[in-house]
Amino acid sequence: MFNAFIDPAGTARAVRAPLVWLWPLIILSVTLVLFGMFTAPLRINIMRQNPPPNMSGEQLEKTIQMMESFSKIGTFIIPVVVVGFIALLAALAMLTGSMMSLKVRFRDMFALMSVCSLINCVGILASYFVLRAKADELSSVQQLQPPFGLDIFFSDLKGPLFAILNYFSIFQVWYLVMLTLALAHMANSSKGKAFAAITPVWLIPLLFAIVGSLFQRG
Repeated sequence: MFNAFIDPAGTARAVRAPLVWLWPLIILSVTLVLFGMFTAPLRINIMRQNPPPNMSGEQLEKTIQMMESFSKIGTFIIPVVVVGFIALLAALAMLTGSMMSLKVRFRDMFALMSVCSLINCVGILASYFVLRAKADELSSVQQLQPPFGLDIFFSDLKGPLFAILNYFSIFQVWYLVMLTLALAHMANSSKGKAFAAITPVWLIPLLFAIVGSLFQRG
């Protein structure tokens, strides 16, 4: 399954094996759970240091209590959300591909996305090390998204433009390139068709990131 990092053709062949998607999803889920446990106290500390305007001390404490509760609940639902979201995107990519005459089964598309998600785990680990090194300097929620793309050159950016540049990090581009090339091998199609087929895979999360940035303070 580690072919997903450097070998698109090998990945395309490997994803046809039974249950090849299982370990990547377990690794991704565990990585996200641990990263969530690490960032939850950071978010609470940022909230204490930079509370929303016109919020009383009592309201602040209630908000923090809710954040703590949600972080604990999230630990248990993250694996379900991960599987569900990848399944949804795989189904959409399969439908998009079928409109371009790409012959790919849902099971193979789901397995391919699951295996390639190991690249996202590398990005999460990189974020962990950056945040751990700068934990005492964090003062805004936006800083919990370390710059690994073009956003590294625009430190003052906020809002949708920041969300777009931050989303297309080196790890996300790596993931999309490997996914495109592996899908092209698997479906015996052109790289252009394969990239068009995975449009929902990057467009939907990007839209979520943009919408989230509209409600983000600091």
